[in-house]
Amino acid sequence: MIAEVLLVVFGLLLLSELALIWQFKRGFIKSAKIDSVQNWPKVSVLIAARNEDENLEACLAAIFQLDYPKDQLQILVGNDQSTDGTQSIIDVWINRSNLIKSVPIQPKRNGLIAKSNVLAQLAAKAEGEFFIILDADAMVTQDWLKTMVAQAMQGFDLVSGYTAVNSENYFSAVQKMDWQNSIHSLKVFSDKGHTLTALGNNMLISNKAYQTIGGFERLGPTKVEDLKLLLASKEFSLNACQIIENGAAITAPMKTVLGFINQRKRWLSGLLNYRTLSAIGFIIYRLMLVEMLVMMLFLSKPILLGGLIFLMLVKVAIENVKQHQVKWVLGGATFKFSLFKPFIISLLDTFALIALVLNPKVSWKERKFR
Repeated sequence: MIAEVLLVVFGLLLLSELALIWQFKRGFIKSAKIDSVQNWPKVSVLIAARNEDENLEACLAAIFQLDYPKDQLQILVGNDQSTDGTQSIIDVWINRSNLIKSVPIQPKRNGLIAKSNVLAQLAAKAEGEFFIILDADAMVTQDWLKTMVAQAMQGFDLVSGYTAVNSENYFSAVQKMDWQNSIHSLKVFSDKGHTLTALGNNMLISNKAYQTIGGFERLGPTKVEDLKLLLASKEFSLNACQIIENGAAITAPMKTVLGFINQRKRWLSGLLNYRTLSAIGFIIYRLMLVEMLVMMLFLSKPILLGGLIFLMLVKVAIENVKQHQVKWVLGGATFKFSLFKPFIISLLDTFALIALVLNPKVSWKERKFR
């Protein structure tokens, strides 16, 4: 009886995913075109940097290649007590251009922690009409900033941009699939007017909205600053959206499995703290393939086993269709079916959940927080 109930539950979850696929194509809302803006406003790019000497050079180099009026651009880099060559890279760029400013970061200012502490101090120095939050390990395309700002000019207070993982090997390709499929779901809900979260490595918030919310100081200590910012924006009925465009930020992949698990552990911790019911559903959905594999060990009836295997194949197919749909939006890039990547993603998420249960402390840039 339990097996039959679980099969029905899995089937219903897969039907909901099929609905997402259908809605993605049917209800997809294109973002505003760049040429819809005549006068580009001043923007402040906020970059939190802690021990980023491997990535910061490429990040800043890409920003200086942006197709955006330089007199309307301010770049603020917050050096959060780095112990490597991060500050040296910042100093080199300061000598090259007066657009960039270095902001030394005070630890736990106003009680804030992790990235939110850095961003709060950067925002205090920002002069732009819009704040653009970008991770130091991300590179951007030439039209990335105009794409983000053009959408904001349509009346959106918070814009979550399109981020892709730089695919260097099989492990990073797994991360790329995971990230794109997550954005696929975020896009569907956003287009229906129910933005679920923002992407903290690539997002825009208007200066006015930030002040209305009260900044990160009002949000208090948090390990998931992007989710808290979105939840606060909803309190004030501000408009948010998710976009998928070629104007993108390309983020560096996690180099190790442990790094990936720790990143997912932090995200799960934030979801469970601030959106508990949604987090439970999210966990069941993300771990579904592992759950199905475990269930196979306890099934003896051929008909139930056959039904479970069929559902597993449907789940894998759905994950691949999401990949195809995202790449189709981006211009019909070549798509390759993957049988194993969805299983690997589900397994890694399982490890992240186990790690969170065993040790609730999470870390950001080698700092641990409860």
